[in-house]
Amino acid sequence: MDATSHIAAADDAPARHGRPHGVALRLLALGGSALAWLAICAVVASVLVLNARGSVRDETGSAFRLANAFATLHLPTAFERRDMMEQAARIAAEIEAQRHLSAELRDASGQPVALALPPRLPPGRVPEWFAALIRPEPQRELIAIAQYPNVLGVLEIRSDPRDEIAEAWADFRLILPLLAAMALAAIGVTMAITALVLRRLGLLGAALDRMRAGDLDHPAPQTGLAELAALTDGVNALAAHLAEERAENRRLQGRMLTLAEAERARIASDLHDGIGPQLFALQAAVGQAGRAAETARDPALSEALAAVSRHARAIRQSARAAIDDLRLAPAEGASLAEMLQELLIEFAEIAPDTAMTLDCPPDLPEPGEAGRIALYRFVRESVLNALRHAAPARIRVELAREDTGITAQVADDGGRPPAAERAGLGQTGMRDRADALGGRYRPPRRAGGWTLTECHLPCPTDQGPAR
Repeated sequence: MDATSHIAAADDAPARHGRPHGVALRLLALGGSALAWLAICAVVASVLVLNARGSVRDETGSAFRLANAFATLHLPTAFERRDMMEQAARIAAEIEAQRHLSAELRDASGQPVALALPPRLPPGRVPEWFAALIRPEPQRELIAIAQYPNVLGVLEIRSDPRDEIAEAWADFRLILPLLAAMALAAIGVTMAITALVLRRLGLLGAALDRMRAGDLDHPAPQTGLAELAALTDGVNALAAHLAEERAENRRLQGRMLTLAEAERARIASDLHDGIGPQLFALQAAVGQAGRAAETARDPALSEALAAVSRHARAIRQSARAAIDDLRLAPAEGASLAEMLQELLIEFAEIAPDTAMTLDCPPDLPEPGEAGRIALYRFVRESVLNALRHAAPARIRVELAREDTGITAQVADDGGRPPAAERAGLGQTGMRDRADALGGRYRPPRRAGGWTLTECHLPCPTDQGPAR
């Protein structure tokens, strides 16, 4: 397993147990900004209420003190011979006409005296809860209207904060909607920035998904954000490192396959050179002993020697089959098409009743020595399985060039392969060789009356077409 496979396995482990739990960034940004602006609105509203309360208190208190001083200074004394009630009514009317004040003149019996007041607009409508928040303590002053020795009436001066409260409410109604609009705009900007960041992170996530799938040739795009530039460079550096490691692993695995094939050829040569002559000498000696037994007319000995001869021939045939299986038949340096053509000729001698064809395009690239061996072994094993288990009338071997390499397909019109064969050691070896070289192996399947099996291997980019 190469480095990419290890990373894919590590990344797939948490995916098999579901996505990791956590708070979505969009929800976090929305909730955080909304709570922040709610807090800001609450603070601003509190400040406005406190300022309005102080302003109403100061304005009404100042107006009340001025009205009290005005009435005290302008009322005639008790010893003057003037119309005291008329003068008091005029002063009360002037005070009543002022903002933040109200005045009432009552006669000696306690009945209100009518005042000549100019028209005055009523204060704006204010919610009672807001008025209760900023309304100050009421102020009230009673001034006796007397003309010695009689008390003619009473002038009552009161603070009236309704006008000031109405102004504060108007400001409150103007500022809070503006603040709410600013909050909505700020939240919108926050969500837009969050969406931008998430899109950039999505690009990096897509790059990591491609890496997980084994695609290391497409780097992660630059996001345009300085804070993510280092992360993007790290992802691309990781992809480049994994690509180098994968190429090195495949080179080593291809080298191992080549060395394994060389070792198989050496073992086959040793068997041929060592066991072959001895088995031939054994069979010759048994034949000579058999002829001697026939001359001596010993039936039991002749029968025993005949059995030994049969077993010697069987051992020799088994050794020859093992040698043929270990040895890569075509000569070194042959192209893949030449190797497969020689292979089908050998199989045609073994199964003359089966028509075998090879379809190979002229511009087929060479997959390298390890790839040639792997594809040769694949075709050999697939054709041999078809002859052993399916009894086909036709076998078709096709090689096709693809963007990423070579695909070899073996098709036969025999019966469906048994389940045991579909999971046999031969197919395991074919799959292992394909995986080691970065390719893929597809086990036998039925399609249109044919049994198809395929093997795809990538080709080095510097390889030219087949010789």
